[in-house]
Amino acid sequence: MKIFVISPILPPEGEDYREQYRRRDSAQIPAEFSFAYIDQGPRFIQNAYDDACAAPDLIRKIQAAEQDGADAVVINCSADTALRACREAVSIPVIGPSECTMLYASQLVDTFTVLTFAKRINGRFHRIAQELGLSHRLAAVESVEMDFDDISNGQDKVVDKLYETIRAIHDRTGCDGYILGCTDFEDVAPQLSKRLKDGGVDVILFKPYEIAAWQAYITAKMGLRQGSASYPKPLFPISDE
Repeated sequence: MKIFVISPILPPEGEDYREQYRRRDSAQIPAEFSFAYIDQGPRFIQNAYDDACAAPDLIRKIQAAEQDGADAVVINCSADTALRACREAVSIPVIGPSECTMLYASQLVDTFTVLTFAKRINGRFHRIAQELGLSHRLAAVESVEMDFDDISNGQDKVVDKLYETIRAIHDRTGCDGYILGCTDFEDVAPQLSKRLKDGGVDVILFKPYEIAAWQAYITAKMGLRQGSASYPKPLFPISDE
C-alpha cells in the first residue's frame, strides 16, 4: 500500500522533511509512505488567503500521486487545506488531520482542547468544529504563542509551554483531551506525555498526523473512499499545463 503525505506549503530551507516524518509514528504503519511539499504557494498556512493560494498546486500533486499509484492521501496541515476540493479531484481517500482527529477524539473524551502556536490561527479550529457539529465538545482553543522556528528547534521550551497550558486548562475546566494543533508539536509528544504523567495530569494527547496516517491506511485497507455524490468530480479539472 502507498500513502502520499503532502504539506501544502513550500519546503523549509535546509530541512530533510522525509527524515522528519520517518521519526514520527507513520513508521509503525505497514505501508510505503512518500512525502512532498508544494512547489508554488505560501510558506505557511495562516489564513484563508494562504489556503486558497496553496490549493492549485496541492490539487495537482494529489492528482499526480493518484496516477502514480497512491492508495490514500494525507494533507499534512492542521488547516485541512482544500480538503473538499482535493477529495473531489481524486478517487482515492483524502484525509485531513484536524477533521479526523476531532471526530476521533469525540469518541474518547467528552470535551477536547486544541493547542496552537499562534492566536491568529485559532479561528480555523472553531470553524472546523462547527462544520463537524462538534462545537459543544470543543472546550477551548489555546495558543502557546511561539515562533514557528522555535517549535522545530526548541524542544524543552515547547514542552514547557504545552505542559503549562494543559495543566492550567485541566485545573480550570477538567478537560481531559488535548489535540496538538500543529503537527510539528508531535515531535515532542513523548517528552510531553512523560512530563504530564510525572506532574499527575491525567489527560489524553491526540496527535493529528499520527491519527490521519492511520486513518488513511485503514480507509484504503478496507477499500473505502469518499462518495461521488458527496464529492462530485469537477467539470473542468486543473491541468498540469
